[in-house]
Amino acid sequence: MSDGNPDVMDTLAGLSDGSPIAELRRQRPDVVKHLQGSDDAIFAPKDDGGFTRAEREAAALRIATLLRDGALEEHYRRRLAVLGETSPLNGAHGAAVMAHVDRVTTSPDSATKSDIDGLLAAGLSPHAVVSLSQLIAYVNFQSRVLAGLRMLRGAR
Repeated sequence: MSDGNPDVMDTLAGLSDGSPIAELRRQRPDVVKHLQGSDDAIFAPKDDGGFTRAEREAAALRIATLLRDGALEEHYRRRLAVLGETSPLNGAHGAAVMAHVDRVTTSPDSATKSDIDGLLAAGLSPHAVVSLSQLIAYVNFQSRVLAGLRMLRGAR
């Protein structure tokens, strides 16, 4: 971040403080700040709406796996392990979350209102459904940003 501490994207991309690409990112401090702020808000909100931190990390891990992004997979696997959870998405609730994650990540145009209704029927609150949607968008975005940063690192 702007205080010299690496943010989650720097860490995931393997950027060291002061490296040329890290410095390039710092030319847009608002982007760095808001991207890190998004991570904080998505994974550690003041009100989780019934969608726990462990469930969020497990869903993010599934997205990273679907995207075949090894760095993201390891990142979310570590964060889930720190929470002491191995499989927080069990039962109908978990199955609905994972099915939705799979659908929106691999075929977003196939998602319909009935999919949202299914999440609600599986016990997710409207707040949790919105949080899940934000998480899916964020992790997919992270993967794309990381691909760009990796490309820049390789272009040197």
